[in-house]
Amino acid sequence: MNVGAVGSVGSLPLAMAPSAVQPPTGSQTFGDVLGKFIEDTNTQQLQADQAVQRLATGQSDSIPETMLALTQADLSFRVFMEVRNKVIEAYQEVMRMQM
Repeated sequence: MNVGAVGSVGSLPLAMAPSAVQPPTGSQTFGDVLGKFIEDTNTQQLQADQAVQRLATGQSDSIPETMLALTQADLSFRVFMEVRNKVIEAYQEVMRMQM
């Protein structure tokens, strides 16, 4: 274990320049990223459903593959729900701000 590498963290800048925070031209918006995330989560759910259906109908004998697909879909859905909860909390916080 190299402990010396941990000490170099203190040399990181505390604040970023404003130009470094701005997105480059042609970058995706938050809505685009969120839409892709939703689409990926849905795709994993559909793949898990197909894996279960193949196992139930005898088209596949691979229980580990089916369990892996189910676990990936479950994890993806849980992450999606946490992101959704954080977005809702942020929206509610903005709505509570006084103008």
